[in-house]
Amino acid sequence: MKLKKLASLALAGALTLGLLPALSSPALAADADTTYTLTIPSTLTVSGSGWNATDGISATGTLESGKKLTVTVSSANSWALKSDDNSVGYKLATASSDTEATTSWEFTELSDTATTKPMGIIVEDYSTKPAGTYTDTVTFTASVGVAKSAAKKPNIAQEDCTFSPSNGTSTLSNANITTSMEYSADNGTTWTDVTSAGSIASLAAGTVQIRVKETDEKLASEAVSITVPEVLHINELVGPYTGAKLTCEYYAGETWQALVDRYDLIKAYSGHPAFGDDGFIYDEKGKWFAVTDLVDNTKTYEVQ
Repeated sequence: MKLKKLASLALAGALTLGLLPALSSPALAADADTTYTLTIPSTLTVSGSGWNATDGISATGTLESGKKLTVTVSSANSWALKSDDNSVGYKLATASSDTEATTSWEFTELSDTATTKPMGIIVEDYSTKPAGTYTDTVTFTASVGVAKSAAKKPNIAQEDCTFSPSNGTSTLSNANITTSMEYSADNGTTWTDVTSAGSIASLAAGTVQIRVKETDEKLASEAVSITVPEVLHINELVGPYTGAKLTCEYYAGETWQALVDRYDLIKAYSGHPAFGDDGFIYDEKGKWFAVTDLVDNTKTYEVQ
């Protein structure tokens, strides 16, 4: 459904204010189990350049389950009121503080009580414009489409994650990580695409959030939070370490190496005790292993 209306601004003089009529009247539509009445304000008195409020866009009716009502708007003059070769720029917005134009509104629920979305017009300074009638044609288009629901939360559990240190950061590995996901290391402020299925590299110690990305059909999912362990630099260790288990690596000069070079610092390996005065032997299911045969920089250790 399209509703075309004329927007105009009459200037009797450089500082004279005028009317900005238009932006349409009530419209009715029906689509299967969806019926709605859409009301757009028909007139607006411009009180000056800058923000000019309206009563907003309102809708009543019934939406079919899983559907939404979307109203979009376009301008024949690319958002300018024109009089011959002169023009006054403007934009639709939802608030006086908006820096970006608003060109669409969505209604995901309707009832007999009007649901109203805010709308106003921000007009540029026209104090130096010559007198005349400045006009534009604005088209509102209403359509009913499928409403997005959130994607399913990823099945990524802390206990199923492994961490491999490299150059002071860790690579998180989990079989359920896919390239349809994104992650944030700053509490959701910025999101980065997962580029390698099964892992996320170069993570600093702390919390990383992982979620399924938004698509044309789905909203982004709820995020899961995974704790990335500290990477311990063995040669920087002073005295006994009594904290939680760590992802460890050994740094010698400019080269990052496996922990095997300092196996004597290991107190526990993957939850099993390491013991012995010479060689640090540990027992698993009746078998004896030298810790030097087991240590690598993809495991988690406790050190002393």
